Amino acid sequence: MEDLATAAIDAALKAGASFADVRIENSSTIVIEVTDGVTKRALSSRLRGAGIRAFIDGAWAFGQTTNLSSEAMRSTGESVGKLAVATKERVAECFSIDGPAVKEKLCFSMKKPFRTVSIDEKVAFAKMIDDQARDYDKRIHSTRTVYGELLQELFVANSFGTEVRTENAIPRIISAPTAKEGPNRQRMYKSISMRGGYEILETERARSLGETAAELAVSLLSSVAVKGGVYDVVMDPVLNGVMTHEAFGHAAEADNWPAHTTVLEDKLGESLGPENLSISDDPTLAELRGSLEYDWEGTKTKKRELVKNGVLTELLHSLETASRLDMEPNGAARSQSFMHPPAPRMSNTFMEPEDYEYDELIEDTGEGILLCGFNYGYTLTAKGQFVFQASHGYKIENGELGQMVRDVSLAGNILEVLPKIDAIGKDLEFDAG
Repeated sequence: MEDLATAAIDAALKAGASFADVRIENSSTIVIEVTDGVTKRALSSRLRGAGIRAFIDGAWAFGQTTNLSSEAMRSTGESVGKLAVATKERVAECFSIDGPAVKEKLCFSMKKPFRTVSIDEKVAFAKMIDDQARDYDKRIHSTRTVYGELLQELFVANSFGTEVRTENAIPRIISAPTAKEGPNRQRMYKSISMRGGYEILETERARSLGETAAELAVSLLSSVAVKGGVYDVVMDPVLNGVMTHEAFGHAAEADNWPAHTTVLEDKLGESLGPENLSISDDPTLAELRGSLEYDWEGTKTKKRELVKNGVLTELLHSLETASRLDMEPNGAARSQSFMHPPAPRMSNTFMEPEDYEYDELIEDTGEGILLCGFNYGYTLTAKGQFVFQASHGYKIENGELGQMVRDVSLAGNILEVLPKIDAIGKDLEFDAG
């Protein structure tokens, strides 16, 4: 891989680029879908190729190839180098980039590698989860279960001298049953996905996922809708994580600054909320789905303290955004695959826990709503507006949990919501989304 990357980088530099980098990816995936007890599909796929970038004076060019020969890599590198040079006179802002040179090779260890489990066993596991949901209650009308696994090898090299080889493995199980009673239909979605091998799916939590999802779907049949209005709200760790990720985290991705597409653009160093509010993005946490040792530009990852004691202190950076904003790169550059250029994106984003017990949050709220889980939503990063629908919730009456509620959406503006936080629980939970 080193020789292939060198061929592309040298060709891009020879064509006139001042910087070039390469991502060579070799990934395999398996997806198994079971619907109403019937296996609908079992797909195995492989993705193998290289993404090559060239840069000069603020101009980027990007190309990709699935032909991993020296000739093809050299040709693609030359093409993107020439394209970068041809477009440099048209850039809105001329800038340079810089970064450290890193050389490392990391192997990812799985307690139970995917290859040690047969495809028949994986299908049987998905059917077991699906049957578990269907058999939970006669009111379960339909079920859908999805098993997935990703095995990935990534090699990153650049003209600074970086050469980093990493591995990743992520299994996933999804249960989505629908309960029906007369005209009333309620759907629930639950998933588990972490960084690791098949052992992640052998935990009790994973093996009982169908029952967990079905129980909530059936419970929703007797829930009530909530009248729209302004309420005091307690969010469970899942919905709190969604708000933190979607409404705040995307706004802290530093490529929004040059594009002027973030509500946080002029807020760096300013207070966004109370002193007990801290928000972090940490790709170094063990076993979490968003964790990685190096980003897709070969920069070593680290914990990013985006908000500390209520103040916006850090952004999520790639090499480009760190250079343009005169800040340090912090390993936040990510790509969907080798076919996409990297950009600053989140890993594991969360609100740091504080000292409140769950019961204290409910009791102190008095009257309001506890919102749990997540169905769907949207955010407008440039304005800070968001709407999230919780999967379910509960009325809070006289400091105690009351009737289960459904069809509850949380809407607001992140710059208005954060200052209103008056208590943060000690529970911390990461959801696969």
